[in-house]
Amino acid sequence: MPTTTNAPRPREVRTLADKLLEVHDWLREQLGHLRAEAAAHLAARAAHQGPGEPPAPGLGLQIRQRCLEFCDALAFHHTGEDEHVFPAVLEHHPDLREPLARLAVEHREAARLKDRVLALLDDVATTGPQEFLTEFDTLAELLTAHLDHEEGWLVPVLADVPFPPGPPS
Repeated sequence: MPTTTNAPRPREVRTLADKLLEVHDWLREQLGHLRAEAAAHLAARAAHQGPGEPPAPGLGLQIRQRCLEFCDALAFHHTGEDEHVFPAVLEHHPDLREPLARLAVEHREAARLKDRVLALLDDVATTGPQEFLTEFDTLAELLTAHLDHEEGWLVPVLADVPFPPGPPS
């Protein structure tokens, strides 16, 4: 029997909407991987009994590095949308001013939560995995809802925009 995964299928990227969905799929996938790694680390710490070296008391360098990379990618993505995509959409669809403003507010809220998660990672040796999981879950919940909301507004608008863009006509 074939196994199934929650991994998104690779998609052919022909439009800016396709590219947006590809990036959003990657962000969702990374959220799942990071959550699973942090939860596994927490479980290993809780299960350790007896002699020998226990798992590292903090979150572990690998989890920290992956989380930092994810947070950098998220910031890059949202900055690109705020500075390039949203203004271009607004130029052609002024009727979307309010939804785009709401999406920008959601970007700022995600950045605030991302900064809280990053603050927990400042001291990898003492960050409590349970505290990290709580903050990470808050970020993941907000980000997942944001991605869904953003796709509802932007995918139809970006579906006619070729990607990569061709030379100006």
